[in-house]
This record gives sequence, structure tokens and C-alpha cells, in this order.
Amino acid sequence: MAIKRRRSFVTSVLACIAFVAAAIWSWDLPVRDVLSYLVLMLVFLAVIVALALGFGALLSWLRNRRNK
Repeated sequence: MAIKRRRSFVTSVLACIAFVAAAIWSWDLPVRDVLSYLVLMLVFLAVIVALALGFGALLSWLRNRRNK
């Protein structure tokens, strides 16, 4: 079962890369724009992960405080 999931993940990533490559090639999208969007997306992802970690730590602290 794990092999099938891994295969579908790899297929999804390859399809995404192919779509971006097709956009660059067929719509003459500058590679610089694609890279700037990638960096922006990674920054937003890091912010979301940091917020999730912060809220998780807060909830854990509140739970441990209530149980004492």
C-alpha cells in the first residue's frame, strides 16, 4: 500500500512540474516570475507552519496547565 501512495505522490509532483514547464514554454512566462512566486509561496508556507506550531504549543500548555 505504501508503494502505491509513494507512486501517486511522485506522479503528482511530476504533473505539477510539467504544468509549470508548459506554462513557461507555451505562455512565455518568465522564469524569474516563476521563481519569485515559488519563494513567496515558501514564505507563506513557513508562516502557516510557524503559526500551527505556535497554536499547538499553546494548546498543549493550556491542557497541561488545566490537568495539574
